[in-house]
Amino acid sequence: MTYTIGLDYGSLSCRGILVSTTHGMILAEDEFVYPHAVIDHELPDDTPLPPQWALQDPDDFRQALYHIIPNLLRISQVQPSQVIAIGIDSTASTVIPVTEGLVPLCEQPSFRNRPHAWPKMWKHHAAATEAAEITAVAIAQKLPVVRKSGGAIGCESLMPKVLQIFHEDSEVFANTVSFFELCDWIVSLLTKHEVRSTPLLTCKSLWTPQDGYPKGQPFDAITSKLAFHDGVHPIIAAPGAFVGTLHPSMAQSLGLSEKTIVTAGQMDGYAALSGVGISDEGTLMMMIGTSTADMVLGREWKDIPGICAAMEDANLPNFTNYAAGQACVGDMFKWFIDNCVPENYAQEARRRGISIHAYLSELAAVYSPGDTGLIALDWWNGNKSCINDMRLSGLIVGMTLATRPEHIYRALIEATAFGARKIIDNFNQHGLPVHDIVACGGISLKNPFLMQIYADVLGMEIKTTACTQTAALGAAIFAAAADSRRSGHHDVFSAIRAMGAKATVSYKPVIENTRKYHDIYRQFMTLHDFFGITCNNTMHFLGDCHK
Repeated sequence: MTYTIGLDYGSLSCRGILVSTTHGMILAEDEFVYPHAVIDHELPDDTPLPPQWALQDPDDFRQALYHIIPNLLRISQVQPSQVIAIGIDSTASTVIPVTEGLVPLCEQPSFRNRPHAWPKMWKHHAAATEAAEITAVAIAQKLPVVRKSGGAIGCESLMPKVLQIFHEDSEVFANTVSFFELCDWIVSLLTKHEVRSTPLLTCKSLWTPQDGYPKGQPFDAITSKLAFHDGVHPIIAAPGAFVGTLHPSMAQSLGLSEKTIVTAGQMDGYAALSGVGISDEGTLMMMIGTSTADMVLGREWKDIPGICAAMEDANLPNFTNYAAGQACVGDMFKWFIDNCVPENYAQEARRRGISIHAYLSELAAVYSPGDTGLIALDWWNGNKSCINDMRLSGLIVGMTLATRPEHIYRALIEATAFGARKIIDNFNQHGLPVHDIVACGGISLKNPFLMQIYADVLGMEIKTTACTQTAALGAAIFAAAADSRRSGHHDVFSAIRAMGAKATVSYKPVIENTRKYHDIYRQFMTLHDFFGITCNNTMHFLGDCHK
């Protein structure tokens, strides 16, 4: 019997699983919560951060390795020699400036108080100006990547973050040897040589196998720090490919064999697509968590505006992976709970021994669509799809003196469902029909009230899987494909079919609710188009005023 390990580096923690390569059964799982979480107000030494910054501590990522992998071996009682490969996925773009020996620049004492020396998290939105600059140049040069990025380069990708450092802290930029995506950095640590993932390069760095990085300004100023520096030629490979084995020092530290294979990293949403067993076109995966990733495969190229990316071979060979998403879902609900719920609600939830989310869901479930009199726009962290404007902000319409917390909670859930419908409508309208939906992520398992609203708003059955770690499972599947001799899987498709999670629960739309939501959705789209397209200067103005 052979096993693989999948590590999923998320926003607040890293989750790891040890999986059978025969049928995908998870023998052990563990989680390492990042001690420093998201650094968005001040550095550990109290250096203040401007608005829209989101940083992380790289040692949190490193310590996750040393915590999780030995625990997986201890829990499963699997012998180290039976673990044949490791796969990594992570948020993207979470960008780490490093110096010699893959050491993060912020770990040098002279740079501890320099914000730009720290890893910029995927949801660092302070590089919106740089994203607009790169988009304008890319459009002027007629770069194909613009078409493949939904018409605009988002500030959540790598290049705008690097360009912001170039503009705002020349000393940090000069002392950075290279900028790494999080999962590339972890893979490089494990093998002790530089590895770059082709999906991350193509989706997040404007790189193509044919032409490399774009030429001209501002690209020439920053691409020398992205790869091929100082004569070092990194391994460039897709997830599922062999990129090396564990370096002896890492094998000893982790308690694994030096023969353990490592495969190239993947983005978390893309990994989850394989984790839920999707290997053909027509099925949409919704990975619902702090944000939502929406993924669907297509055999033929379709020009679809407003998506995050459409990249050939980014997930599976001979398929284009179309990616869209919502930048704020669970984060928005958390904001509401933390800031807007009266203490008596929290006390009642505690008295009954249930979460505040469960309590609010119970209160909100007694209402029918439209009963609250509220409509919201789910842009608390900007709009990723289909407007692709991270400077947009949230909105609630219809508030009165009779509005209660459960009314707002329901309206926020409905807003995320309407945002999901807009994304699916956009796929359908541009020649990429969505026939089925599979949901995964923590919220899909924890909140059946939300899932039923989604089914009602979308007018489609939504299937969910009981697997709580679909992204990590996808990473483990890619790892199995990287060692075909020992795993028995000759390619990624074979590994997906054998190891992918199966749907266990489904939510079917209530026809009457779907009819009502159809009319409310039209009003949502009126607000969506007015504040997002016709009059977005209002939200831009307010955002510029906010300190």
